[in-house]
Amino acid sequence: MQNHPFNWVASMIAALVIGIWLFTNFGMIHEEHKEEAEITSKTHNDEGYFVEVDDKKIHVKDTSTWMLLKEGETYNLTYEWYGMKKPYVTEVNQAHDDDQVGGH
Repeated sequence: MQNHPFNWVASMIAALVIGIWLFTNFGMIHEEHKEEAEITSKTHNDEGYFVEVDDKKIHVKDTSTWMLLKEGETYNLTYEWYGMKKPYVTEVNQAHDDDQVGGH
């Protein structure tokens, strides 16, 4: 049976598209920064410590940072995620303040 060149080209294009899709969804780290984001709730369970901002549950890996955050207050938050991982906080600043919460 003879292979048609169209089959090879279509297969290569399909493999390329699937590879790009996999890389952008699972290989890249996505980052988002929110100015004056209000923390609507704080929770913790066996999986860790979380804050809710704009109806999005964000993991706070550092428990000291989680304790400093207050419900109803606004902060400048930066969080990132990749693949199927939950978003997690990488940086927190008080709104209208250049120093990071926890102070240096």
